[in-house]
Amino acid sequence: MWLLIFLISANSIVWAADSQGYIGSPACARCHAGISKKYASTAMAQASGRASDLHLPDGQVFAAAANATYSASWQNSNRELRFHKRLADGTIVEGVKKLTYYIGSGAHARGFIFTEQGQPFQAPIAYYGAARGWDVAPGYQDETSIFLARKVETVCLNCHASGLNPSPTELFQEGAVSCERCHGPGESHVSAVQSGKPHDSLSIVNPLKLAPQQRDSVCAQCHLTGETRVLKPGRSETSFRPGDLLGQHVVPFVWASPDKAELKVVGHFEGLWQSKCKRASGDRLSCLTCHDPHTNVPDSEKVAYYRQKCLGCHQQSSCKLPAAERSLKNDSCIACHMPKRESTDGQHTAFTDHSIRRTADSGPQTSHSPELVPFWPLDTTERDYALAYADQSWQHPNAASIKQAHDKLLAAWSHSPGDPAVAAQLAYTWDVIGDRDTAETLYRQALKADPENLIALTNLGTHLAQKGQIAQADDLWRKALTINPGLTEPGLNLARGEAMEGHATEALEIIRRLLSLNPDSAAALKLLSAKGADARRQ
Repeated sequence: MWLLIFLISANSIVWAADSQGYIGSPACARCHAGISKKYASTAMAQASGRASDLHLPDGQVFAAAANATYSASWQNSNRELRFHKRLADGTIVEGVKKLTYYIGSGAHARGFIFTEQGQPFQAPIAYYGAARGWDVAPGYQDETSIFLARKVETVCLNCHASGLNPSPTELFQEGAVSCERCHGPGESHVSAVQSGKPHDSLSIVNPLKLAPQQRDSVCAQCHLTGETRVLKPGRSETSFRPGDLLGQHVVPFVWASPDKAELKVVGHFEGLWQSKCKRASGDRLSCLTCHDPHTNVPDSEKVAYYRQKCLGCHQQSSCKLPAAERSLKNDSCIACHMPKRESTDGQHTAFTDHSIRRTADSGPQTSHSPELVPFWPLDTTERDYALAYADQSWQHPNAASIKQAHDKLLAAWSHSPGDPAVAAQLAYTWDVIGDRDTAETLYRQALKADPENLIALTNLGTHLAQKGQIAQADDLWRKALTINPGLTEPGLNLARGEAMEGHATEALEIIRRLLSLNPDSAAALKLLSAKGADARRQ
């Protein structure tokens, strides 16, 4: 009856921005007008914004797995998502959500955000630029229900916007990757300019002048997702500052031997590091060797532009193809060595393969190794490894992966007792194994250190409910839903708990809120029917 939960992303979402020293890109444009104007046309400068600023065609999408129809209405003052589904018993489930923000430049795709119960959620459809049309959003192809409960996380929004805010009516200060995301807080720099300090003492970060790993960390903060990313204790996705090492804040883990056939939407960084060019060049080769973040290279100039980049290291004679064959491809290096390929975790999108293969069809590996390693091993701890393996075990659950995660978490806990992330995930493995007493103790320890740990809030509530402590369980579930109203299991649990306490009207309201994000949930609809009858009898 009572449901446990494990969240792949278990960290509480903190929207509040640390704005210390940040002044916004308009302040930069006063002196750097030329660069600012060029940058405004780039994808990073158009990575997010208000949906009302876009002009897109209306569209309709049939989601086969969910047996539901989604419609995007774009021709009036409101940008709306509509959904419609006929259930097996003939019941019609339908509704409307107002789309408030977009995410993505449109070069490949744009996703959308709506607000529900004071929190931002992702819409299940997206507009694909290359296909010039609407379809289900990435990750929704296999959803068998109208799933509107995917809360927008800091890690996603932080790489499409700048200056995140706690208010859903104003999610961010800039709908772009701002100047200060790569150059650091600008307040002291502006003060130095205004005070007439010499140029070489101005306080601003130039990534090209940083030590190699700090330089690469600036790009990697968003372009290196790996298989999983583990936050360091006391850090968040927004705590990184240009000049820091990324590993001081978040540790990206990758497979020791990656599957070279896989091309992820955010896989450019890993691809480059796998390349022979990078291995041979070492720190001399970086993203900035070939890319100027401030400028878009026009399509008509790309072949010549990137050929010159290649000739910065290679010779004309390096290419062994006959001249006639090369001319068929406009003498393009990237056509052979960096072709566009379909992404394996997106739809209707093709991205440049940065692994710089000898030939476009050189034989790839077809599977990765089972070993996770930190992309940069500096200061990686036993705790980081344990949380990385725990994340993978829940994404790909089986007895062996859960046992592996459990053993690593157990070892990490022995060296880092009190760590809330380790405690909550180790507790869950004990739940799976069947040691409920140890699990409950660890959930309590997790909440003592982190009162907003969603795994611990939900699952400790389940433990208490099973012991008959319904009121205490309800308090925990209610708090979990305040943090993320889209959590189905705590919502169902709380509704049942309120009903058992004799609060049919309160249970009914909880179910209705749950259905606003899970409108065709069979369990919630069943409860609605039962508790609606109870409420009418009160």
